Amino acid sequence: MNHPAPHQPRYCATIGNFDGIHLGHRQVLLRLKELAAERGLQTMVVTFDRHPAATVCPDRLPMQLMTLDEKVATLKALGIDRVEVLTFDRDMMQLPAFNFMQDILRDRFSVAVLLTGYDNHFGKRNAAEDFHTYQSYGHRLGIDVVEGPRPEECGLFEGTPISSSLVRRLLKEGRAAAARHLLAQS
Repeated sequence: MNHPAPHQPRYCATIGNFDGIHLGHRQVLLRLKELAAERGLQTMVVTFDRHPAATVCPDRLPMQLMTLDEKVATLKALGIDRVEVLTFDRDMMQLPAFNFMQDILRDRFSVAVLLTGYDNHFGKRNAAEDFHTYQSYGHRLGIDVVEGPRPEECGLFEGTPISSSLVRRLLKEGRAAAARHLLAQS
């Protein structure tokens, strides 16, 4: 087992594509920073080099809201201590969630706390796995899995939870000012 060295910093992390880093994402990042401060940990965002749809269903790949370099720079500008970019390919897609948590989060990145959504999934898709399954895996691995804010707690726009999909829809509808507002660029 490849455990982190005792002097290596430990992290409170979250995982996601974070395309656009909209106001909803910023609420998740704020909670991540609060949780890290409470636990005496540094913050980490684990993201991907491409949208997962580029591998899973390339014919339905959504419009990209920002480049990878812009995403990393924005996350760091928002005070995230460490941003790790994983290659989202077929091997990553097939990695079971337990192995992802053990090999990548715990052993490679020294994650002590994982902030994740109640309905988020990572690793190989398994319909039987849910938030409570991830908590159980975390308990076995020494990672505290904490539920992040629900979409409706991260802000609503015209009654719809703020999301990258909503920003894309607004852009498609020609509502650039509204999209800029959700991206905190107004």
